[in-house]
Amino acid sequence: MKTKLVFLILLTSVSFISKAQSKKLTNSIIGENVVFEEKAGLVAVEAEFFYKQTKKDVRQWYRSSKFEKPNVGRDEDTLHVYGSSNNAYLEILPDTRVTHDDELIKGENFSDIPGVMATVHYKVKFNNPGRYYVWARIMSTGGEDNGVHVGLNGEWPESGQRMQWCEGRTHWTWASKQRTKEIHCGIPYNIYLDVKKAGVHDIQFSMREDGFEFDKFILTKDKLYKPEGKGPKVKAIGQLPKPYASVSAPIIKKNYFKTIAEALPDNKWIAAQQFPSVGTDFYTNGKNWMAINPKTHKKAITSTAFNFESGTYDIVFVGVGENDGSSTFQILINGKEIGTYQPPLTDKMFEEGKNSTKIWKSIKLKKGDKITVKAEVGTDGEEFTRGRWAGIVFTPVGKGKKILNAPSSYSQD
Repeated sequence: MKTKLVFLILLTSVSFISKAQSKKLTNSIIGENVVFEEKAGLVAVEAEFFYKQTKKDVRQWYRSSKFEKPNVGRDEDTLHVYGSSNNAYLEILPDTRVTHDDELIKGENFSDIPGVMATVHYKVKFNNPGRYYVWARIMSTGGEDNGVHVGLNGEWPESGQRMQWCEGRTHWTWASKQRTKEIHCGIPYNIYLDVKKAGVHDIQFSMREDGFEFDKFILTKDKLYKPEGKGPKVKAIGQLPKPYASVSAPIIKKNYFKTIAEALPDNKWIAAQQFPSVGTDFYTNGKNWMAINPKTHKKAITSTAFNFESGTYDIVFVGVGENDGSSTFQILINGKEIGTYQPPLTDKMFEEGKNSTKIWKSIKLKKGDKITVKAEVGTDGEEFTRGRWAGIVFTPVGKGKKILNAPSSYSQD
């Protein structure tokens, strides 16, 4: 009993410290006397150089860097410090609308009204009044974290609403486009602010979608200007902090499914995302998985054809272990079940590897056979799994167990 009590106290303490540390990541790192100066019709500002943050009751902007990682609820993607300007960026958290299947809740994870949620402020001295086109460098990992609003001196003109990114997913990307009802990916040259007088003005960015990751912005009078790389150097009146520590380029590894699929020259395989998702209650999760949104569905089913040479195979199903329960998968050939499988509970948020893989040996298949995967989410009594899976490998009889030992896995704490 004492051991459990000590563990509970330690767990609570760690949670408290983590939240307290994350709270600091919403604070400004520059003084109010720091002003960014426009020269020759151009000014660049790092996103993390805001002097204050307002409208932060429901969502806030959190800073991320090599030694700073927010922990404030749901946030399924990893840190994206590498490649960011100044080795730091901001993200609106928590991120509860990751995919289109997640519920859209206005005033919580979405705001089409600018200036009412999660707003960061920047002081900019304009020497030359006029029309300034707004460019921002952001990281988008899906279709529900790629929009923001920009305003001037507490006003939110139509020309600053609904900045939108569609291209350049999963890497830092510059854009200056406005989403419209007719053109969702945005119209160029429609995002701008009209600065009527020279002097110091307040530039603001406010939340449209949570999960939005923001690295840097540029205001330019040149309509045809297009920034490259990390953009121009930041020029300020006042003392700026030292640059953040740089990070090494991430090591790109094949995921476990691709590694074992390519382990033998005679292997055949169908990746999960090669199965249909429309009308199946599955959605594509990241670059490699299919999954279920437990808020809208608890079960899903999808089928595709076996378009390889007829023969007898070991069938290797690659599931994904999760930390909030065990999903259930049923595999069928032409409507006949060959087996069910539940990946074991993992201590990580999710894990793809040998321990979440199932083999069915010596299964006869004909070209054109219908391969079906049925999935059902699991639960630990508090949270639900997402029924994630990576795909199916068809390997020569007797080779199934051999390919499981391929030295690769993918997990997230």
